[in-house]
Amino acid sequence: MCVLPASRGCVCRAPRPGAHGRRGRMRAPALVLQAVLAQLAAVDGHFVTSLHANYVVNLDFEQAAPSSQAEDDDRPSNDVKVMAFAGGKQKFRCTLPSRANGTPPNRATGDLKKEDDVAKSREHFLKAKLVTWSGTCWKLEKDKWVYELCFNRKIVGYRSADDTRISLGQHSPDRDELLPGGGVRQMYVGGTDNRTSEVTFVCGMAKAGALSMDEDFQSPSAGHFLWTVTGPQFCKWRENDGAQARDHNGDPLQVSTMLEGLRGQCFNVTQGWWTYEYCYPTGLTQFHVHGNNRKREPEYSLGSSKPGEVNMTMVTLKPSISPRERRAPPSRHRTLKQRLVNGTVCDETKRPRATSMMFQCPPNWQANPATHIASINEGALCEYEVMIHTTLLCGHEKFLPTLPKGKETIQCVAEPQKDAEGSGS
Repeated sequence: MCVLPASRGCVCRAPRPGAHGRRGRMRAPALVLQAVLAQLAAVDGHFVTSLHANYVVNLDFEQAAPSSQAEDDDRPSNDVKVMAFAGGKQKFRCTLPSRANGTPPNRATGDLKKEDDVAKSREHFLKAKLVTWSGTCWKLEKDKWVYELCFNRKIVGYRSADDTRISLGQHSPDRDELLPGGGVRQMYVGGTDNRTSEVTFVCGMAKAGALSMDEDFQSPSAGHFLWTVTGPQFCKWRENDGAQARDHNGDPLQVSTMLEGLRGQCFNVTQGWWTYEYCYPTGLTQFHVHGNNRKREPEYSLGSSKPGEVNMTMVTLKPSISPRERRAPPSRHRTLKQRLVNGTVCDETKRPRATSMMFQCPPNWQANPATHIASINEGALCEYEVMIHTTLLCGHEKFLPTLPKGKETIQCVAEPQKDAEGSGS
């Protein structure tokens, strides 16, 4: 089993020990896979961008491919590809998964499949927008009442003066709605005396680094309550290639506002002798902790931001060859980058240390993991790269990992080698 970029896998059936051309054939899988995956652009073209496939490529070196095209006559020509390598000496006949069961193209079936993919994509995106606040509760005091909104669960109101407590509804997940402007609407139903609540999440700054509730909260009738929650996850990031949006008042927001929930927080990780601490958005330090007094010595700055500035850029990381060093997420979603400069001068280079901070929506975002430092690498002397995983970015579709599809099989069968047959070996 070998792992390919973009979460594509392969299963290779190797030749028998001592088989003719073993060394050459063992190099064939990588070449075949590169060529086969190049053909998949047309196959995947009808899927929405938030879906990606896991391909299993079966390379059969022992079973001879059919000498006749009879078995392929019922297939559209673009489903079967012949790949030639080593100057045409080694060929594989590969069946692509677009219509691998031999079923003729059906426009109605294709349309239904596309609609199903779009529906899954929207549900995936809606959940990502709300993941950071799932299970948390926020309060609003108004007219001697305290209202508590527990996201994705319930809304209650109580009055401490006389111990009065009422339910304003339980979350009805089937009625969650992704709005055209990037927002979300939720309904909470079945409260005391059939009270209901409507919660609308709209684009805007999250005040004080957290969700804010509309101070104009009001109840238009005795049984129905309206709530408004603002946050950058509910913007439609369409300007400047996803780096800018407009809030519900039309004011511009920069993509860095998505990380405002981290402001003032610090994150630590220890690797061997050293501990690293990043405080958003000011800087990164490296230190060793001594004894029970927790004294930091030595301590170095690995870079800092300019006071009052949070400059971020959206980047697409390039994957490395080694899985251990892989930097790019499998689905190629974007990364938010912050550059920290002017750290402690490096003894070896005589230049200030510097760091590239990389922020990503984690691949396991649905488990709602806490924000944490995922990795630290020193790519060059006193030049660092730090990866931070945070669900705060998952509400932006360019940062959201794609939704995996089920496995699709690509069957490749080796055709007989002409030189092998003629040599009599």
